Amino acid sequence: MAEIELDGRKVTAADGSMVIQAAMTAGVYIPHFCYHKKLSIAANCRMCLVDIEKMPKPMPACATPVANGMVVRTRSDKAVKAQKSVMEFLLINHPLDCPVCDKGGECQLQDLAVGYGEGASRFGEEKRVVLRKDIGPLVAMEEMTRCIHCTRCVRFGQEVAGVMELGMINRGEHSEITTVTGGSVDSELSGNVIDLCPVGALTSRPFRFAARTWELARRRSVSPHDSVGANLVVQIKSDKVLRVVPFENEAVNECWLADRDRFAYEALNSERRLTRPMIKQG
Repeated sequence: MAEIELDGRKVTAADGSMVIQAAMTAGVYIPHFCYHKKLSIAANCRMCLVDIEKMPKPMPACATPVANGMVVRTRSDKAVKAQKSVMEFLLINHPLDCPVCDKGGECQLQDLAVGYGEGASRFGEEKRVVLRKDIGPLVAMEEMTRCIHCTRCVRFGQEVAGVMELGMINRGEHSEITTVTGGSVDSELSGNVIDLCPVGALTSRPFRFAARTWELARRRSVSPHDSVGANLVVQIKSDKVLRVVPFENEAVNECWLADRDRFAYEALNSERRLTRPMIKQG
């Protein structure tokens, strides 16, 4: 175990753990996009930069292992300035789609832009444009101009789903996420990239433009198709099921959900669904 000083507090963390993990355990939030507790560390968004004593520059909290005696400041002027600079950079090419984006109200970029963004941009250049891609009937890749290249979706396919369906091509501002084969995404866990995406680049095609997240009532339930009983949350509006998302249960489904559970709800809203017992005559 290593003892570090985090924002003036003494915190104990496991040897080999990262600063961001120690901070989360201690209840200290460090802004981030690419980091996810179930995925490998990429350290490419740089939003989690923190001020570490004796380091010449801010360091990414997700890729800096703790060391005994380390002094970390997440809210110092140096750290906040670095985080705000990264946010300004991420917003250079991000479109002002919040009023029409399905991610509005549950968007990490939207939330962090409030805390770390400026009221106006210093960049007057034209924003980049990324062509739409059709990757199947479940996941929509219609607005990839919103993508901030966190690579969560790419790492999920490689590390969790076991199918390398998405990848990144080109470099710099020309980078974009696309399918490896140029075809559709067919993994039985493909819908999880919708939850992983911190912006509105990857969205649920059946749910597109159906409702705002704050309009939905929520009910916990259990998967009817899964032998282990994956935990899920059914989201409803006007007595109609509009979306199903995973409920985190580390012992059962962790934070993932199979596509059959995520998208099978459309049958519940069918006009042909039986609403009372019936007996066939003749």
